[in-house]
Amino acid sequence: MSKDTFIFDWRSEVLHLDKSIQKLLFDMSESNILPEDPVVNLAAAEVEETVTQSMPDYQEDEDAELHMAISMSLEKADTETTEDNMGVDMPIDKEEQAELDQAVFLSNLPPDMFDEQLAELHQARVNGANSDQDAFGDLLISAMQLLKCGEPDAVSNITGVLHQAVGLAPIGSDLKASLVQRLSDIEMKTKVEELHSSAVQLMEHFHQSGDWTANDNVVQLMEEVVKLTPDGHTEKARRLSDLGNALQRRFEHLSRLGDLENAILVSQQAVNLTPDSHAHKAGLLNNLGCAFTRRFEHLSELKDIENAILANQQAVDLTPDGDADKATWLKNLGSAFQKRFEHLGELGDIENAILVKQQAVDLTPDGHADKAEMLSNLGVALTHRFECLGELGDIETAILVNKQAVDLTPDGYAHKATRLNNLGFAFQTRFKCLGELGDIENAILVNQQAVDLTPDGHAHKAALLTNLGNAFLRRFEHLGELRDIKNAILISQQGVDLTPDGHAHKAGLLNNLGCAFTRRFEHLSELKDIENAILANQQAVDLTPDGYADKAKWLNNLGSAFQKRFEHLGELGDIENAILVSQQAVDLTPDGHADKAAWLNNLGDAFQSRFECLGELGDIENAILVNQQAVNLTADCHPCKAAWLNDLGNAFQRRYRCLGKLGDIENAILVNQQAVDLTPDGHANKAAWLSNLGNAFQRQFEHLGKLQDIDNAIVVKQQAVDLTPDGHADKAAWLNNLGSAFESRFQRLGKLRDIENAILITQQAVDLTPDGYANKATWLNNLGSAFLKRFEHLGELGDIEKAILVSQQAVDLTPDGYADKAARLNNLGGALLRRFERLGQPRDIENAILVKQQAVDLTPDGHADKAVLLNNLGASFQSQFECLGELRDIDNAILVNQQAVDLTPDGHAGKASWLTNLGLAFFRRFKRLGELRDIDNAILVSRQAVDLTPDDHADKAALLNNLGLASQKRFEYLGELRDIENTILVSQQAVDLTPDGHARKATWLHNLGIAFQFRFKHLGKLGDIENAILVNQQALDLTPDGHAGKAGLLTNLGSAFQSRFQHLGKLEDIENAILTKRQAAGLLLNLGSAFQSRFEHLEEPRDIMEATVAYKQATENTSGHPFIRYNAACCWAILCSEHQSPSSALDAYTVVLEIIPQVVWFGLTVHRRYQELRDIGMIIHTAAATAISVGDLTRAVEWLEEGRSIVWKQILQLRTPLDELCQQYPDIANELSRVSLALDHAGTSSFQSIDLEIKHKSAEQEAQNHRKLAAQYEELLQEVRELDGFSSFLRPKKFSELAPAARNGPVVIINVHESGCDALVVCPSSDIIHVPLPMFSYDEAVKMHSELISSLRAGGVRDHETFQNLMNYEVSTFILKEILNKLWAFVVHPILSAVEGILYENTHASLPHITWCATGAFAFLPLHAAGIYGSDDPTKNLNISDLAPGTGKEFLPSVAQEVEVIQRYTSPNHTCHLINELATVGAVLDEMKKHEIIHFACHGIQDMENPLKSAFALYDGRLELNTLMRLSLKNAELAVLSACETATGDTKLPEEAVHLAAGMLAIGYPSVIATMWSICDPDAPLIADKVYANLLGHHNNSESQKANLTPAYALHEAVIHLREEVGETNFVRWVPFIHFGV
Repeated sequence: MSKDTFIFDWRSEVLHLDKSIQKLLFDMSESNILPEDPVVNLAAAEVEETVTQSMPDYQEDEDAELHMAISMSLEKADTETTEDNMGVDMPIDKEEQAELDQAVFLSNLPPDMFDEQLAELHQARVNGANSDQDAFGDLLISAMQLLKCGEPDAVSNITGVLHQAVGLAPIGSDLKASLVQRLSDIEMKTKVEELHSSAVQLMEHFHQSGDWTANDNVVQLMEEVVKLTPDGHTEKARRLSDLGNALQRRFEHLSRLGDLENAILVSQQAVNLTPDSHAHKAGLLNNLGCAFTRRFEHLSELKDIENAILANQQAVDLTPDGDADKATWLKNLGSAFQKRFEHLGELGDIENAILVKQQAVDLTPDGHADKAEMLSNLGVALTHRFECLGELGDIETAILVNKQAVDLTPDGYAHKATRLNNLGFAFQTRFKCLGELGDIENAILVNQQAVDLTPDGHAHKAALLTNLGNAFLRRFEHLGELRDIKNAILISQQGVDLTPDGHAHKAGLLNNLGCAFTRRFEHLSELKDIENAILANQQAVDLTPDGYADKAKWLNNLGSAFQKRFEHLGELGDIENAILVSQQAVDLTPDGHADKAAWLNNLGDAFQSRFECLGELGDIENAILVNQQAVNLTADCHPCKAAWLNDLGNAFQRRYRCLGKLGDIENAILVNQQAVDLTPDGHANKAAWLSNLGNAFQRQFEHLGKLQDIDNAIVVKQQAVDLTPDGHADKAAWLNNLGSAFESRFQRLGKLRDIENAILITQQAVDLTPDGYANKATWLNNLGSAFLKRFEHLGELGDIEKAILVSQQAVDLTPDGYADKAARLNNLGGALLRRFERLGQPRDIENAILVKQQAVDLTPDGHADKAVLLNNLGASFQSQFECLGELRDIDNAILVNQQAVDLTPDGHAGKASWLTNLGLAFFRRFKRLGELRDIDNAILVSRQAVDLTPDDHADKAALLNNLGLASQKRFEYLGELRDIENTILVSQQAVDLTPDGHARKATWLHNLGIAFQFRFKHLGKLGDIENAILVNQQALDLTPDGHAGKAGLLTNLGSAFQSRFQHLGKLEDIENAILTKRQAAGLLLNLGSAFQSRFEHLEEPRDIMEATVAYKQATENTSGHPFIRYNAACCWAILCSEHQSPSSALDAYTVVLEIIPQVVWFGLTVHRRYQELRDIGMIIHTAAATAISVGDLTRAVEWLEEGRSIVWKQILQLRTPLDELCQQYPDIANELSRVSLALDHAGTSSFQSIDLEIKHKSAEQEAQNHRKLAAQYEELLQEVRELDGFSSFLRPKKFSELAPAARNGPVVIINVHESGCDALVVCPSSDIIHVPLPMFSYDEAVKMHSELISSLRAGGVRDHETFQNLMNYEVSTFILKEILNKLWAFVVHPILSAVEGILYENTHASLPHITWCATGAFAFLPLHAAGIYGSDDPTKNLNISDLAPGTGKEFLPSVAQEVEVIQRYTSPNHTCHLINELATVGAVLDEMKKHEIIHFACHGIQDMENPLKSAFALYDGRLELNTLMRLSLKNAELAVLSACETATGDTKLPEEAVHLAAGMLAIGYPSVIATMWSICDPDAPLIADKVYANLLGHHNNSESQKANLTPAYALHEAVIHLREEVGETNFVRWVPFIHFGV
């Protein structure tokens, strides 16, 4: 806008007043002539015409006015004379002559004396008037003479004179009316001038103080002035222009569009009223141009800036070169060109702007007051051209001329602050280009000076504060020093606080404040900062009407803030809002606008972020579309072109990661390279573009495996690092990215120096970053990844320790609400998982699952990362399952992997990966349980993963490979040829899709080779084993020597050679097999197998020796899994037994027995321990048989005892009294007691299958606690065993400790195995008698057990209801009789014959007592009832046991009878009777703790699938064995289980006695009476009557109590009685009753 100009032209006003007074004088003279004379009238007409004609000359000759007045006076006198004398010449009297002389004298006075003399003359005339008419005439003449002074005060003086004249004029006369009208005109003009003068004074006050109230008053005054100025008035145009200027200023303050519209309207009227030749026309055009410019800035409508340029150009064209205002008009024209450049980005406009501004500078002499302003404006234009072209000369010149402008401006000058501000902006701009710290330091310095020079109330103070804040912000972005961003926010907030809500700049200031908050959020990640940023940006948007030009900019910045909060919290609503407002910014911006590309680019970034969250392909497609539009709209010379290309490249990279299409990564490299090429080396962003180009090369390397790509990635990332000075805020980021590239190359080549470099430079990134910086955690996280990779390469424990340490630091530095917290927890979990795999410490896998669970819990369901975190948690559960074998782990894995799949839509990039991992979990559970539905599901989801993945996707080969593995496993299970055919097909596809240099090519070839081997074993076609060898060799050739998987490949190649050797018998093949397996030194078990195969072919003893050594070494590898070591020990023992001496086999079996407790570990649940025992099989029996064969009977007894009831022993071990330890070492005893109790409860946890997410959490927590307790327990045991006298503490018992069990009668241990059957009888004398049983075998025992089960089922015994209704036992009786006969003939009779001499040594007139310890299938056979029935030969029964009565929900008919029987022998005060609804699980458990004897009269349930769920059926549910095992009773004596199937056991665990009777023994009952199968209801009361009679006698008969028997003998007598009642051959009725214990 031009300078405001208010001009008061007194010459014009004097002219108007003079004409009016002359008219009054004329009228008065005319009224004095009573008879009208034509001559006089003619004279009068001539006078009027003369006056009218003289008016134009008035302005040219000021003195003519006085002479005219004198002439008129003379003329008046002549007329009067003529009238009186009819033309006769009369002399002039003295008074007239004196008056004339005085007038002539006054006309010759100097102007400064004229006023005073005229005033004295006026007063003299008034005082000397002889009549009213004379006085009236004199007053008019005086008024006219007062005008001659030409001063402003003359008007007010004249008004006073005319008021006197009005008073003297005749009332009602035309003269008086005319005089009143003239006086009114003069007063109106005077009022207008006074209003105008006041407006001028207020305007000057506004310019000095910035007081917007003053400008508002100016508008009101000028509106009145314009209104009072008639259209034809010469000052109308100028006054309209002044009003337009005031309206523009008020618009700048209040942003009311109406003010700007009115400013343009009145400015246009001013121009239209003024002819081109008028001197002020150029100024009016200039003002109109400035108004159009303002409206363009507000609405961005191109026509406004076009009109502005047109008007400003006309102003320039109308102004000659020498005119003082020419420079100002040029300056304003240049500003208009500059605005159009900012809108359209056309280089011609900024060139024109600089051209005309330079002309303005050149036209302004050095000493001129406006020179500084012209220089400052030129500097701004040069800065803009520099931002466009990046030519350093422009910014250098801009700084130079801005400095000149500052230097030319005195300190007290009002615009000094503005010029300092422009200089600061130039320094900031050069800093953004060169990154030189001195520039931003200078920017802060001069911006601070600008602020300091500006008083608080000044209109520009807020804007200057904002620019200073921006300078602090720039320095913060460079150095990362927190005080700078703190100052930036503080100063920006001051700017906002100083600005009222209605101010035009309020929105802009809020926007800048929001940007500062956003930057601090990026640094500190404190949620309140991004919340404040969104608040400030939203306020900026809300304060800005839709048509305002900056609305789009505020929306864009608000979108960026929403995007930042989304990246922090992951809430979908934020990225939705970001896209919404960014789209609005784009829509509000016309296509030709210079900022359109920027808004499109930011919208593209928002689409990219939502794609990262949801994985919807449409988002990344939209991102690429709008990023491409941004690039297309931007000329190559534009400074932002490189940035838009860089962001487009990032979008291509993201789509590549989604679809794996090579074209995307190629496009990414192309546009990222263009971004680099467009950016000069000194540019601040060059390093960023290089780093992103490096990322693109790195991804292409990961796709194609070409070393050139990763080499390029390292080169350009190194350049990014080298271009960035050490103190730069981004140096750490570029180092971090470079480290990532080195890590990738290490994974490809395995060269140690690459991972060393990765660690080194990532450590530098960490060291350069202060703790409070947001990215510190990211660098630590990546450093942890690098340590992890080196650990996987070298296996040095220090690396995994460091990986965990820095990963933990990354987690600790990340606040809970931060979006990356979950990812860092996840990575920490990964490191813990690796250490677990290395050391096998349960706490590591527990912590891994714990932190990964935390990562999942921190992530809401709608978050983009929820699925990946669930997927990784599932992987950890799978790893724990692989290690510990707990079924709940694989169940949990399937649960969370399924959730990951369910949370992911079909089009999501990660869907295929989640499906693959879910398939792997199904695959692993199938391997464990063998349930067909699991392998079917594994194949189904693996197939879905393959189908979702295009052929050119980088992961397609891996997914095909996984599908092949699942099909292969089903082939192994079902043997269907189509499965192995499919395996080979998809495995071959995986190989074909993978280039030779790819890191995983060897793995795919290896798996294909295994598939060929399987088909070879199935069909025996030589081509398959040939292919297996071929592809395994190819896999081996592709794998470098130091690779971790090399040993596995060598082993499988050796196995293929071994298979071909077994097929063709060529010695070369077995030699190759041994050679390759020997190279695979880590897999000694397989090497032993190869030697064994060669021995079978060549029968060379050295092969047996080699195999034995390999197996033995495998058992010594303590880092290996216990089950692998166990298998190696078994192979070693069998090999020794078959090909070496039995004594050497004993050494191997000793190792087997040592490893078994590690396989069946305390840290596993009881359920899992039982499952492991099923896999162990018959090895203990074989070991005992070997010991027996060499006569080592003591060791055989020890091993058989050690191998029986392993889990029960572990449970009882935890309950062993620690009295002796307490006496000597009370502290460790107390700790061991505490841990034992906790571990006892943990081991018998009720958690089994997991169906709900919430349940798996609690189950996992309990499992982790269980394993932790197990580790503590083992550490405490080791500590106790190191104490004096406790070396054998809780170790397996030696024979000397076992022998006392035979003090009441011999203990018979029967060992049955595939090679034979033996009995070992431990005598009361501690001797051991070996009784071979050659007529009996393992197969015979299994067959006999099978027949027993069949006979019982045939008789309905296994089904209680059938048993009650169908009492037909003919078939069962026949089979049972045969079984009992064989048991007597082949087992019992030979044993009794061998021990006949000692059988009655300690009987003392009672029946002899034998304790049977059966193994294998013998555990399910009724040895206690063996005999030849129908003859006089004896049979042998065994003993049984009891407590307080109870019943279940289903009432049994015989229960009441049992109750009556018990009450006969017990006192009511000592008996608790629970029946029907009283017999709840809780009540029974409570009473068991109070009574010595318990009697269960209810159904017993044996769960064959899960023996620990075997239970007593009570009123409100099942009292399970699992629950009973958690009890530990102190005073228990006897448990009578008058229930069905309480001693049945698990056929798969014959050694473990997993049944209710054993559970009662474990919880403290020394004697238990139970049943082997369902009993007949009438039999229970009869047995109860005889047992309690023999045990207790009648409670009223003291004599009967004297002959009490032990529970075993009491049961024996009761069974004899029952047998007599039901008949000896009714075996089903009396045989099931059995006694356990003492």
